[in-house]
Amino acid sequence: MRNLWLIIKNFFRHLWQGLRLVPYLRRQQIPHVLENFTKRERNVVIASLLVIILSSGFLINELFADDGLGPNYGGVLTEGLVGQPQYINPVLAPASGVDSDLSRVVYAQLLKFDQNQNLQPDLAANLPEVSADRKTYTLKLRNNLQWQDGKPLTADDVVFTIQTIQNAEYESPLRANWTRVKVQKLDDVTLSFQIREASAGFALNFTLGIIPKHVWGELTPQNFRLSDYNLKAVGSGPFMITEIKKTSDGTIKSVNLKSHADYFAGEPFINRLTFRFYDSYDNLLNAYQGKEIQSLGFVPFDKQAFLTANDKVNQYQANLPQYEAVFFNLSKAPVSEKAVRQALWLMTDRSKIIDEVYKGNAAAAFGPILPGSLGYNASIEQAAHYDLTEAAKILDKAGWVLGPGATVRMKNKKPLEFTLATSGMQMLNVKTAQILQSQWEQLGAKVHLNIVSSKDLDQNYIRSRNFDAILVAENVGADPDPYPFWHSSQSHDPGLNLSGFNNSEVDKLITEARLTADENVRIKNYARFQEIINEQLPAIFLVRSLYIYNTPKKMLDVNLSNIVAPSERFADISHWYFSD
Repeated sequence: MRNLWLIIKNFFRHLWQGLRLVPYLRRQQIPHVLENFTKRERNVVIASLLVIILSSGFLINELFADDGLGPNYGGVLTEGLVGQPQYINPVLAPASGVDSDLSRVVYAQLLKFDQNQNLQPDLAANLPEVSADRKTYTLKLRNNLQWQDGKPLTADDVVFTIQTIQNAEYESPLRANWTRVKVQKLDDVTLSFQIREASAGFALNFTLGIIPKHVWGELTPQNFRLSDYNLKAVGSGPFMITEIKKTSDGTIKSVNLKSHADYFAGEPFINRLTFRFYDSYDNLLNAYQGKEIQSLGFVPFDKQAFLTANDKVNQYQANLPQYEAVFFNLSKAPVSEKAVRQALWLMTDRSKIIDEVYKGNAAAAFGPILPGSLGYNASIEQAAHYDLTEAAKILDKAGWVLGPGATVRMKNKKPLEFTLATSGMQMLNVKTAQILQSQWEQLGAKVHLNIVSSKDLDQNYIRSRNFDAILVAENVGADPDPYPFWHSSQSHDPGLNLSGFNNSEVDKLITEARLTADENVRIKNYARFQEIINEQLPAIFLVRSLYIYNTPKKMLDVNLSNIVAPSERFADISHWYFSD
């Protein structure tokens, strides 16, 4: 590209130098000059002029057809997903990966992440202004924003979206982020957000899709989830829904979208986008291999066909701020006993999970703050080890005895027995749970697996905290603030403290860390916080994984290195395009 530009630059420089001499050539001299040419020389001059004209055209065309400056408009991208869309609505979508994916391309956000996980404006005109006490955020929207139905998008829509999330009757998964926030409209494009306590990571909440008040404003909470607009969504993002295809039994087969010509950031280069839905990863992979779909991601890594690279595929591996862990319900015996949790921790071989489930495409996780994040404590990782003998001694000392010929330990005539629940939608979870079951039963623990749907897991286990142990993934976001996951005030729904962990020192450490802008204080507090979690073991942290994404070789300008969530792979989809 650089060489091409230098050629063009030199060509026009020489051309300009020649044109500057033209005024010094008197008109009456031109015929005399031509008379001095032979016929052959005159033909050469004419041919040379034609070559110059044609070369100029070809050079300019090549310049603007180059990958960096001349993306092509058009083309259809077809992606496969496992599951069914239900709520293409950012107020409800975070509970489902499928809903989150579709919502991300239909709805624009106030702010969005760049590839370095830094915030940048989206619907907002700029980053928010923060008051001196860091409790008031002022945000301005871009001028002349529109919804996909042509109606104006204003501050009223933002206020409506946040107040809907705050209302418990709507059951938004985002409610915990906004419960103590007062939002006010200052004018049609300006809003004020007031929080009760300063929070180092509060601005991350602005990565929020906004819904239109004129569509949703008249619906009651009871009808909100039942509305057709949860599928026939009206957003402000780069793509708009045009068609939903269903089978005779009502199962959604595909959702078709077209580029939004009036998208505020510019019309996307891809003309059409289609999502097709499958009920299992096996069927998804069959569709991929049969060329029914062109792109897919987050597929179980035991599918070797998916991992095989070839010259027709671009494969991206994006870092996610996400870990998979087993959370123990600290109110349920026998996992309420620290000695039991310590023994299970010692009997957890993460390398086996990484090798057999993830085929090496993951790294071990040892605590609630991941490597590379602010305040990561490397000593926690160094303390982790696998030791059956040590684990058995801990249980023996605590009174959990394995009698002669017995396979299950007993204490006070009660077995060391509990249930581990997880979602069956992800084979990664199922296979991990099976490995844990095998490892822990070597110790004399009887582990029952309860494999349920994602919806069932959320509604009947997580929200009610009705479990002994639960295997789930938690995305901690771009800021490592552990408050939503570990502060005692977050022990009940919609809080995310799944274990019911309650420690006054931890509460003080993580509250102080989120109230300060001093990174040194946050680093010190987070280091101690991780030590306490590692001592008390309310959870066993297993792996942190990559997000694997396959696209066609001809799909260009896809930039994936770090993403906050899988749906964020679409953050810059309006820039993607097909080469010729």
